Amino acid sequence: MHIINLTLLAVILALSGNLCHASDDDLEDNLEDLAEEQLQALEDSEDEREDAETHLEDELEDELEDQLEARMERAEDFDDDLEDRLEDMFEKHQKIDDDFEDDLEDHMEDRLERTEHKLPDDLESIHQLAELDERLDDLEVLFVPDEYIELMDEASLERALESGADVRSVEKLDRLGQLLVTFAEERPQSAEKNHVYTLDSEEAAIGELGLMPKEAARLMGVHSMTQETLRIGMMDSSIDVAHACFDSNNVRQKPFYPKLAKPDYRHGTSMGSVFTAECGLLAKATIFNAEVFGRTAEGMVIASAADLIRGLDWLIGNDLDIISLSLSGPPNKVLSLALDTILEQGVRVVASVGNEGPAAYPRYPAAQPGVIAITAVDKALRIYSRAVQGDHVRFAAPGVGIRLADAEGSMVVKSGTSVAAALAASVLASGQTLDVLERTAQDLGVPGFDAVFGFGLLNLDANTANYEE
Repeated sequence: MHIINLTLLAVILALSGNLCHASDDDLEDNLEDLAEEQLQALEDSEDEREDAETHLEDELEDELEDQLEARMERAEDFDDDLEDRLEDMFEKHQKIDDDFEDDLEDHMEDRLERTEHKLPDDLESIHQLAELDERLDDLEVLFVPDEYIELMDEASLERALESGADVRSVEKLDRLGQLLVTFAEERPQSAEKNHVYTLDSEEAAIGELGLMPKEAARLMGVHSMTQETLRIGMMDSSIDVAHACFDSNNVRQKPFYPKLAKPDYRHGTSMGSVFTAECGLLAKATIFNAEVFGRTAEGMVIASAADLIRGLDWLIGNDLDIISLSLSGPPNKVLSLALDTILEQGVRVVASVGNEGPAAYPRYPAAQPGVIAITAVDKALRIYSRAVQGDHVRFAAPGVGIRLADAEGSMVVKSGTSVAAALAASVLASGQTLDVLERTAQDLGVPGFDAVFGFGLLNLDANTANYEE
């Protein structure tokens, strides 16, 4: 537009120049006026355009500002809304987290409390397993290597020899009426391994005073020593008859441990003292002790099934009222046959359940039918923590922290199912029927018979005499 106006002005000026000779002053003035008017018009048009542009720019700027302000307001509203929603979400999650943390904390506290209650038992079980592993490592095996035994008659032995059996020894058992035959690897299929057995007591911590057997017996309702003349059988280690607890005239003992083993007086002396008048519960008892446990060259005090069978054959010929077995080990069918012969003759056999712990398999001979299995409790009537458990348990007796004779001429505090078996044998030797004893036993643990305490604590209190068979 500027270019057109300038061109028109140039034409007018050119015409003005070409007509300068033919025009007069009026024409020139008119042309000048016209040019001025055109220039003025151009300037006015330019101002209007600039004003229009400025106005348009102002309107656009205002519009943009309005839009930006609106967007900013919406953005702020969105931010506020988002912030509110995030705060709500955070609060909800925080509440969930708090609830979860509370639940988790409660759960962990419950588990910790249960663990704290269970931990001593678990630690005791671990200790028992470790001790059992150690004992098994010491023994290496639970039977004499490459040695098998069987009770046979002469005809059976002859057949075994004819079949090529490798016979190591033959011993005649007069009272059992059998031959005890020992084989090497070449043997009849019916022969049994010569299993190994251990004693079931341990010494208490130094400084513990313990209960004398008479004090412990009061827990069973025994308030005075029986005056009956009783004959008590034992299979144990040797008894030190020189100890003040014993009258040597009332102790008969015979060794049955291997020739290479040596006598060990610790366990036998302690258990035997329970049956004495001076330190125990029986005023007029004679003790018959089959010394089946001897100390090996490796320092272990053990007995084999063959040793036990030899000892039983001797015991059965002494007209016993009861046999106390403070020992335990694996099942052995040959030993079981020998025990059955004794049980059939009406002799009571008492055995400790064993100290291998509540998780252990039943130990023998306590688990053999007909044998009276005894577990141990402390003076508060709590179960001895290492006692074996099972449906074969018949009765409980005191067996924790009992003061007994030792092999050094003094006294020692011992615990274990061995001790409980000896105290129980003193009570059971009087001949009270088992039915009466089961009915009068003090129920412990869960109501009724259970695998921990059996029928409960033996109880010979005065009311026992009122029961009839």
